[in-house]
Amino acid sequence: MRDVIDLSMNEGPPPPKSSLRVLDRLGPGLLRKYADPAPLEAAYAAYIGTSPGNVLATTGADDAIDRVMRAFLAPGQDLVYPTPTFEMVPACARMAGGEIVPVEYDWGTLPVAEIVAAVSDRTGVVAVLTPDNPTGRAFTTESLLSLGQALPAHVTLMVDLAYAEFADENPTGALLELPRTIVIRTLSKAWGLAGLRVGFALGPKERIDVLRGFGGPYALTGPSIEIALDQLQGGVGRMRRVVRDARAGRVRLAAAIRDAGGAAEPSQTNFVLASFPDARWILRGLAAQGIKVRHFAHLPEYVRITVPRDAEEFGRVERALACLATPEAILFDMDGVLADVRRSYREAIARTCASYGVEAGREEIAAVKAGGDANDDWEVTRRLLARRGVEAPLAEVTGRFEELYQGTEGSPGLRRHETLIPDRAHLAALARSSRLGVVTGRPRRDAERFLREQGVRELFSAVVCREDGPLKPDPASVAIAMRLLKAQSGWLLGDTPDDVRAAVAAGVVPLGVVPPGGGDAEWGALEGAGAARVVEANADFGGVFNA
Repeated sequence: MRDVIDLSMNEGPPPPKSSLRVLDRLGPGLLRKYADPAPLEAAYAAYIGTSPGNVLATTGADDAIDRVMRAFLAPGQDLVYPTPTFEMVPACARMAGGEIVPVEYDWGTLPVAEIVAAVSDRTGVVAVLTPDNPTGRAFTTESLLSLGQALPAHVTLMVDLAYAEFADENPTGALLELPRTIVIRTLSKAWGLAGLRVGFALGPKERIDVLRGFGGPYALTGPSIEIALDQLQGGVGRMRRVVRDARAGRVRLAAAIRDAGGAAEPSQTNFVLASFPDARWILRGLAAQGIKVRHFAHLPEYVRITVPRDAEEFGRVERALACLATPEAILFDMDGVLADVRRSYREAIARTCASYGVEAGREEIAAVKAGGDANDDWEVTRRLLARRGVEAPLAEVTGRFEELYQGTEGSPGLRRHETLIPDRAHLAALARSSRLGVVTGRPRRDAERFLREQGVRELFSAVVCREDGPLKPDPASVAIAMRLLKAQSGWLLGDTPDDVRAAVAAGVVPLGVVPPGGGDAEWGALEGAGAARVVEANADFGGVFNA
């Protein structure tokens, strides 16, 4: 499978390798010393345009948020904040013993009046993020100043500007003029240094001195400080190029989201929050194609996608989103998906076991199929026998199975009971918009015969059978089908975890199909294996192609 692209954490592109040379220059002696953050604080103060005494270097922005809550939010006091917001803000407030007072609002405009109305004598901190995470929207400097000026003297205003570099306005300087305001900044996002864990709290010196007392004296490591210093001194131009690319990229990403049927929220960050009719399908469908994005339980209709960091990532994301809307290829497993095999293959398993004196019921057979590595019904039968202590050669088991399935001169085979599950007209309609293929563990003779007898063979441009490669969950057969269909993107409909795993390994979106007669156990097994969506086997697969 291709490398996974993680677009769930809003991490920027990595800095150049040259950023590590500072460690070579300083040598291993750097590692034995407790590191003094003062030079880093002075460098960041120069970058911001303030005095070093107004800057505290912290272990990422999370540490800065935590210190603010512990310093200015006494146990039992309230944190007031517009919601939704960065999850660490209320989390740190709770850890400090505070109570949370979320303020609902229409995204995009800071609800100054509503926040002020929620403030009481019990309020210790008001927290605002701009640009906001997860919405991506930014508030105006004017509205932030209005809020700060309207708050009573006992309330600290914390403004998290983690994404400030990406925004149209940077309110840092104006906010530092307010007497009771703490500004949070970071090198994690625009600077691409999340792994260093370097953040900053900015504010009046007397408040910054208070925050120093709510953490250890050496919060940052020597390597983190030195690399951060090196980037502040020589990496500003590169950071600005990253910001420029992210601003252009979020426009391109929003277009791809709209093309896939989603609605992109306006963003002033390096990510886009998007709503979809079925956000879970997007989340799991992208994951199946090797792309991780973020989903929030409290915003179930949304996914958050970091702007891809280079042309290769962008191409994969655009193709993956397009695939979830309209796949180039649709692949079908045969048994349980195209063919109802309850009275043929499944019955042949049961009767073959019975010929050895072993009773195998429908639920036991279904459990073995759901357990994985079960695309060969001859081997499944042998395995069921072995469970009961009957060690029969596979060739012998296969012979008995085939007599039952194919039939003999005096006894018609069970295969005569097989029927086509989907409506033929529905398959024909799909074939007009996508290239169709079959990927099955059946021998070619049996697969081709079923398709011809059901009058659908001409609809499938590729039929990959057991003779063509390893059986699923090996992805080879799926990859072969995709090559034959000359398709880069596709879906695979399968009724077992083996089908799902083969699809994921081949970079194809897996749809789990609960076979006729199946139920919750099959549904759960398919979801657990990673199916992007699970549907029932019926005439149109639950309308999944019209969703």
